[in-house]
Amino acid sequence: MAILRTNFFGDPNIGLYGFATDMYCLMGLRQKANKKAKSVFNVPLRVSTAMDTGFVSLFVAGNSSGLIVPRISEGYELNSLKKSFDVLVIDTDYTAIGNLVLLNDKGIILSPLLRKHKGAIKKFFGLPCEISKIAGTAVVGSAAIATNNGCLLHPKVRASEKRLIESTLQVRADIGTVNFGSPFVKSGIIANANGLIVSDACSGPELGRINEALGFL
Repeated sequence: MAILRTNFFGDPNIGLYGFATDMYCLMGLRQKANKKAKSVFNVPLRVSTAMDTGFVSLFVAGNSSGLIVPRISEGYELNSLKKSFDVLVIDTDYTAIGNLVLLNDKGIILSPLLRKHKGAIKKFFGLPCEISKIAGTAVVGSAAIATNNGCLLHPKVRASEKRLIESTLQVRADIGTVNFGSPFVKSGIIANANGLIVSDACSGPELGRINEALGFL
């Protein structure tokens, strides 16, 4: 297990630049950030822009078996991703797919904004898939982060939401914040079962809660 506290080019919102699964790590075109990620997660590193930005975690969601991207991604970025991954392209006006999907290798929580795509997403991944908000917000992918060992949630998550998330993702979930109080926890974290990169703007108590929720303690 590896844990690294850092920032990417002075930006504490490291979770926007990529995400990790137990099979790969996908990062934006940021060389120093990529080296840090490769040293922590112990999986192959893949590099891509998304919507011509380095914020790949904002526009792409995925687990060990594949990726979801919005149709607007069609072009050279999509062609590049398809060389390394199975990719589901969904026709939606909501381009920030990474903010609307919470998933691991055991299950999927979709924002109500993607309700009409539930059937296609469930079939593509072959996993349990449920619709839910987190803390009353539809941006479930930014209000939580999940690995195959645990899940960290927005501190105002409702009890019914938490129960649904735990049963669908088949992990224990807990609440926390990042960057001295932000409830949108994915922005400060990249993690898989092997390791964790956390923003250096997180407080000590926040780091302790993150480690516990994601199964590192």
